[in-house]
Amino acid sequence: MKCLYWILFLCVGLGSCSGSADKKYNDDTATSGSITIAADESLLPIVEAEIEVFQSIYPEAHIRVIYTNEYDAIDLMCKDSARLAIVTRGLLPEERAAFERDQITPRFSPFAYDAIAILLNRKINDTIFSSQQIAGILSGEIKTWNDLNPASAADPIRVIFDSPKSGITRYCNDSLLKGKSLGKQSFAVDGNRKVIDEVEKDPNTIGLIGITWISDQDDSLSRGFINRIRVASLVVQQPAEAATMKPFQAYIALKQYPLWREVQIISREARVGLGTGFASFIASDKGQRIVLKSGLVPAKAPIRIIQINNKNL
Repeated sequence: MKCLYWILFLCVGLGSCSGSADKKYNDDTATSGSITIAADESLLPIVEAEIEVFQSIYPEAHIRVIYTNEYDAIDLMCKDSARLAIVTRGLLPEERAAFERDQITPRFSPFAYDAIAILLNRKINDTIFSSQQIAGILSGEIKTWNDLNPASAADPIRVIFDSPKSGITRYCNDSLLKGKSLGKQSFAVDGNRKVIDEVEKDPNTIGLIGITWISDQDDSLSRGFINRIRVASLVVQQPAEAATMKPFQAYIALKQYPLWREVQIISREARVGLGTGFASFIASDKGQRIVLKSGLVPAKAPIRIIQINNKNL
């Protein structure tokens, strides 16, 4: 009888432990619970805006974000330390292999179209560059301001990024330098706020940031940043003639501004949990309107082009 009692006790105890473990791992739903996600720090303002609205609608949902560089954001997700990664690229072969080893099929959801802004100190008057000139500055082939304009001073140009492993740095290496190395005058600092601070202090510094930090004109923080620096224009060759463009929504939507990029959510969630609920919210009409308000281009919203007939005006 005592033996039977202990067998029953152990069965109940083991069952309770198993149930607790399952509950710990599966206690979130699409609109409640707590999870951790990771995001490229250059996307912080838009990610924060989406989370703020999502949690106000679903007060039982709690999303913790680790803001880091793009590479580490995906690595955290691969290691199951984050449920989602919000980044501006797909997976590398070794990252896909990590998911295959865990028998997980990652899911990809388009988020928005973003762009990289070229920041200048407010004392700089030459604010128009070509993509070739930006590539030359990044590679170190263009070292001083009078290499760009003979009338300018011979002061050395300094270029700064948010992180050596950020999506911005990768974009410059892949799309502008075509695999070349960054020049010796290029440096990484600690985040996009630091990039703005350094550009504001030093007239010889050029900074590269994600436009979500400066694009929301209704946000006091964004307006404060834009008042401290200048945003350079890039020369774009049009069918009829060359045009100069800043990273405005219309030019990003039409993919005319050269430094545009796609933002996406990568998920490792194999069930309908809070990660799936948050990703679905971002893709919904409400989530995409937040993207639109922030100054980015929604990934799933239709774009209207209105042509005005001014013949009779």
